[in-house]
Amino acid sequence: MSDKVKNLAVTLSFTFFIAFFSIMCIVRYFNPVATSESERRPLAQFPDKITWEGVIDKTVIDDFEDYSVDQFPFREFFRALKANFQLNVLQLKENNGLAVQDGYIAKIEQDFTKELVEYSIGRLQYVYETYLKDNGGDKYIALIPDKNYFLGKEYGYPSPDYNKLVEDVKTALSGMEYIDIFGELELEDYYRTDTHWSQDKIDAVVNKLATALGVSDRLTGNYTKNELYPFYGVYYGQSALKPKPDTLVYLTNAILDACTVYDYETGKTSSIYDFEKFEGKDGYDFFLSGTKSLLRIDNPNATTDEELIIFRDSYGSSITPLLVEGYKSIYLVDIRYVSPTMLDKFIDFEGKDTLFLYSALILNSKSFK
Repeated sequence: MSDKVKNLAVTLSFTFFIAFFSIMCIVRYFNPVATSESERRPLAQFPDKITWEGVIDKTVIDDFEDYSVDQFPFREFFRALKANFQLNVLQLKENNGLAVQDGYIAKIEQDFTKELVEYSIGRLQYVYETYLKDNGGDKYIALIPDKNYFLGKEYGYPSPDYNKLVEDVKTALSGMEYIDIFGELELEDYYRTDTHWSQDKIDAVVNKLATALGVSDRLTGNYTKNELYPFYGVYYGQSALKPKPDTLVYLTNAILDACTVYDYETGKTSSIYDFEKFEGKDGYDFFLSGTKSLLRIDNPNATTDEELIIFRDSYGSSITPLLVEGYKSIYLVDIRYVSPTMLDKFIDFEGKDTLFLYSALILNSKSFK
């Protein structure tokens, strides 16, 4: 092949690539993608208004940069290429804040943000002072470490100061008994592609909580293991690595099968496990139908009249069913979705025991109302 023919072939190939890429950019401009299903987040859109003020203060430029990155043609392909190159070729420890160790994907945090932690603790203090301080029931609190706790402890990754977080919580909520469950957990107790723990691997945590709550003698611990596959955790798409999906394991017995879950938002009653939710965007919503502001689990086979109130985040969805045998009813409150000022309209706190059960990552955010 002559040089002239080679040059022509290169020129035509380059021209075709530029033309194709330009067409894809135009198509994406007129048909932007609203959300990234793999990352579970909304994507930036073309700036609504372009003004001189926006150009001068660079807000328009920043918005356009975000739009360009989020709406880039073949974005998922390049995300995967970058992630594999950084982690597998360059052998870097993390990519876009996510690390992979022994197949487990975790979000790396350098430290907790003081202002966010103080805000979260402040909201919990409000609940304690308003409803619990003089209600006659026992009060407990337990914190759940993220997977980055184990990556920092065992593999040398950067990790927040969990000891300080625990001490801050214990100091601010000194009227509550702190239950330390860190020692009952290890990295293998969590899903590989998700933030949460796996229900079948937290029996040690359940026993620790039940002993502190005084109901361990009521829990049989006899369950049948059931599996759902594939379970795509939140990091499955965010990592862009396309790892092997997890298997979601859930536990059942006659007691759990007979329980009912009352949803104060809808006024409807359902079961503990929601099979339809497993097929949705977040398979973990299988447990107690996902994010709900206020639920009540009723156990018709209870051998006691005791009731428990759990203030929780999503971790509580999978562990609470394993405490059901110990109570007549368990109230589940998520103050990310309901204002604490309204709780006495739905719950009679008098004489009831209360457990605050929160992941460290939730305290390191401004999620509470």
